[in-house]
Amino acid sequence: MENIIAALIFAVITAAGTLGISSLGMAAFHTVEGDRDATQRERFEYLFFGVAGLVVMLLAWYAL
Repeated sequence: MENIIAALIFAVITAAGTLGISSLGMAAFHTVEGDRDATQRERFEYLFFGVAGLVVMLLAWYAL
Protein backbone atom coordinates (compact mmCIF):
# COMPACT_ATOMS: atom_id res chain seq x y z
CA MET A 1 0.00 0.00 0.00
CA GLU A 2 2.98 2.32 0.21
CA ASN A 3 3.15 2.75 -3.58
CA ILE A 4 -0.54 3.42 -4.19
CA ILE A 5 0.15 6.94 -5.50
CA ALA A 6 2.69 5.58 -7.98
CA ALA A 7 0.18 2.96 -9.11
CA LEU A 8 -2.51 5.59 -9.67
CA ILE A 9 -0.11 7.80 -11.61
CA PHE A 10 0.88 4.80 -13.73
CA ALA A 11 -2.81 4.19 -14.48
CA VAL A 12 -3.14 7.82 -15.60
CA ILE A 13 -0.04 7.43 -17.80
CA THR A 14 -1.43 4.29 -19.41
CA ALA A 15 -4.91 5.71 -20.00
CA ALA A 16 -3.76 9.10 -21.31
CA GLY A 17 -1.12 7.57 -23.57
CA THR A 18 -3.54 5.06 -25.04
CA LEU A 19 -6.22 7.68 -25.67
CA GLY A 20 -3.68 10.11 -27.11
CA ILE A 21 -2.19 7.63 -29.55
CA SER A 22 -5.59 6.29 -30.62
CA SER A 23 -6.87 9.84 -31.19
CA LEU A 24 -3.84 10.62 -33.35
CA GLY A 25 -4.56 7.45 -35.33
CA MET A 26 -8.16 8.51 -35.81
CA ALA A 27 -6.98 11.91 -37.03
CA ALA A 28 -4.82 10.23 -39.64
CA PHE A 29 -7.31 7.65 -40.93
CA HIS A 30 -10.86 8.91 -40.28
CA THR A 31 -12.81 10.62 -43.08
CA VAL A 32 -16.42 11.72 -43.54
CA GLU A 33 -17.64 10.78 -47.00
CA GLY A 34 -18.63 13.76 -49.13
CA ASP A 35 -18.20 16.50 -46.52
CA ARG A 36 -14.77 18.09 -46.54
CA ASP A 37 -15.57 20.65 -43.81
CA ALA A 38 -16.76 17.96 -41.40
CA THR A 39 -13.63 15.93 -42.12
CA GLN A 40 -11.41 18.93 -41.32
CA ARG A 41 -13.33 19.68 -38.09
CA GLU A 42 -13.09 16.08 -36.91
CA ARG A 43 -9.40 15.85 -37.77
CA PHE A 44 -8.72 19.03 -35.80
CA GLU A 45 -10.66 17.64 -32.81
CA TYR A 46 -8.83 14.30 -32.96
CA LEU A 47 -5.46 16.06 -33.23
CA PHE A 48 -6.29 18.28 -30.26
CA PHE A 49 -7.35 15.37 -28.06
CA GLY A 50 -4.38 13.30 -29.22
CA VAL A 51 -1.86 15.98 -28.34
CA ALA A 52 -3.67 16.74 -25.07
CA GLY A 53 -3.57 13.06 -24.12
CA LEU A 54 0.14 12.86 -24.83
CA VAL A 55 0.79 16.03 -22.82
CA VAL A 56 -1.13 14.61 -19.85
CA MET A 57 0.84 11.38 -20.19
CA LEU A 58 4.17 13.24 -20.19
CA LEU A 59 3.18 15.37 -17.19
CA ALA A 60 2.14 12.27 -15.24
CA TRP A 61 5.39 10.57 -16.23
CA TYR A 62 7.30 13.58 -14.90
CA ALA A 63 5.28 13.41 -11.66
CA LEU A 64 6.11 9.74 -11.26
